[in-house]
Formats: sequence, C-alpha cells, structure tokens
Amino acid sequence: MGHRKYSAPRRGSLAFLPRGRASRLVPRVKYWPEYKGEPRPLGFLAYKAGVTSVYYVDTTPNSPTQGVEVQKLATILSAPPVIVAGIVLYKDEGGKLVELTKIWSKNLPPDIKRKIPTLRSNEDEMLARIEEFRKSVSEVRLIIASQPKLVRLPKKKPDILEVKVGGGDVQKCLDYALSKLGKELSPTEVFREGEFVDVIAVTTGHGFQGVVKRYGVKILPRKSRKTKRGVGAIGPWKPSYVMYTVPRAGQMGFHRRTEFNKRILKLESDGAKLVPKSGFHKFGVLRSSAIVLEGSVPGTPKRPVVLRIAARPPTHQEPPRITLIQV
Repeated sequence: MGHRKYSAPRRGSLAFLPRGRASRLVPRVKYWPEYKGEPRPLGFLAYKAGVTSVYYVDTTPNSPTQGVEVQKLATILSAPPVIVAGIVLYKDEGGKLVELTKIWSKNLPPDIKRKIPTLRSNEDEMLARIEEFRKSVSEVRLIIASQPKLVRLPKKKPDILEVKVGGGDVQKCLDYALSKLGKELSPTEVFREGEFVDVIAVTTGHGFQGVVKRYGVKILPRKSRKTKRGVGAIGPWKPSYVMYTVPRAGQMGFHRRTEFNKRILKLESDGAKLVPKSGFHKFGVLRSSAIVLEGSVPGTPKRPVVLRIAARPPTHQEPPRITLIQV
C-alpha cells in the first residue's frame, strides 16, 4: 500500500461564533440594501407553515436544466397583511443613525397594547410638525405589526418589526410612509413573483448538546480514558488555556441566521389552495394569503420569518412557469 497522507480537518465551522441563543424570536435586521426604484418597504413579516414540492420549467440562463421541467422543495409562508402602526424618522450624525422622532398611528390594532402597554397615539401632533422634520431626515422606516388572528396563532400579542422604506429620494420615501400610516400592507405591495429575497429567522432549537452532535467530533475508541464522546485533548501546554477554536459542549440551535437569495415562486392570495388534506404538520390549515418560497427556511412551523429584498441578488429575476404545486 502506498503512503496515506495524514489529514485532520477541524470539526465545525468557526463562522457562526458565538453559538448562543437568539435574544428574540423576531430577528432584528442588521443591514438594509440600497434600492433605487419607486418607494416601497424593503421587508415583510411572515410565518412558516410547511413545505411542499413545486414543479416548474427552469429558466435560469446557462443552467444544465434550462428549459426542462424540474422539481424543487418549496416552503409555504403564511403572509397576511400587516398594519403600519407607526413611522420612525432617522437623521445622520457623523455616519450614525440617530432617531429623530416616532409617529404612532391613530388606527392602532387593539392587541398592540398587550405588547407595549404605555403606547399612545401622537399622529396629529407629529403631522403638524412634519415640515420641520423633513429638513434633517435621512432614513424612513415603517413600524409594522402582524395580525396573529389571521394566521390562527395561539397568541394575541402582535409581532413588531421596523422595515426601511427604500427608493432613493428620502422625501418620496417619507411621503410614501405617511400615505401608508395606519393602513394594511399586503405582501404584493412589497414583493413580486420571481424576485429573490433574503430570509432572516431563528433556527430550530436543540438545547444543550455535546461536541459529537454539536460539532461532529469523531467518537474515540472504546478503551479511551474518561470519555469517548469528547475531544481527545482540549489544548497544548502552550498556550496554557483552552482556545476558543476547541469544540466544546453548549447551546445547539435557536440561533439567528440569514439565508441569501431565496426565489419567490408564487404570491397566492388564497392560501387554502396550497394546503394538503390533513393540513400542514404542527401548523394546521392555512387561511390567509401565502408566499411560496423556493428552498428551505430556518425554524419551526408558526415561527416568524423576516423577508428582506436581496442584498446581493443574481442577475436573473423572472417569474418561473409553474406546472404543478403538490398538495
């Protein structure tokens, strides 16, 4: 036998450190991409329902299956309209965003007081002063509140999220935000079929796990001292401490993660058409509008998912020709 080169690749990626629990179920969006079209919100809030199979004709340029019908996994998201509960105006101070003011609508959903008990509407007062804010505003965001009763969730508190309004000119974005204050916002006003989006969500939690399950460390021989399901050595003599790169037991799952470039295959106004006879596992029957997203989505059913316009989209963004959505 020839000489076999010794190889010991490290166990587990260091790209996701620290692997701690997410601080909230509705993740904060840390980056909003630039958008130069007509003013529109750059994100939306939906809820994971289940998965299915979608058959469509592949139109991706230079793809090996271009022009051929392909089968892909797709995730169904429950996406009822959200309510624009408020507007946040930011100004730029030395390259940092500083909050200028918040405008809370008169048409607030009743259950939002369960989330923010001290919330009071100031729409009339702030709209009277809107001209003085126009001079220094540099970014406009909407405060959207979900409607859990339309998703049939076992809770009454709405989920609240800040969504940037993009469109180049800040004054046009402000006018757009004011026109939407207190009204419902549907997913068709934010996205279109064939568009790529980024998914930000909290992954499925697995609790406190050891290094074999958490990092894929090799199980030691049966005559090993002390333990088999652990690392052989946690470090050298020098440096005389345990380095952060050594696999250790700890929290696995329930992490905030961003997945890029998931294509919207279909925006369905009647989600009941996409539900199997037995309903979605751990979700039930879908009675709201829905988004069919190509690929998988982090998290468990009923978990909130933030959709953001793609930060680094591919060049092709045309709607696919769907032949069948398996129900």
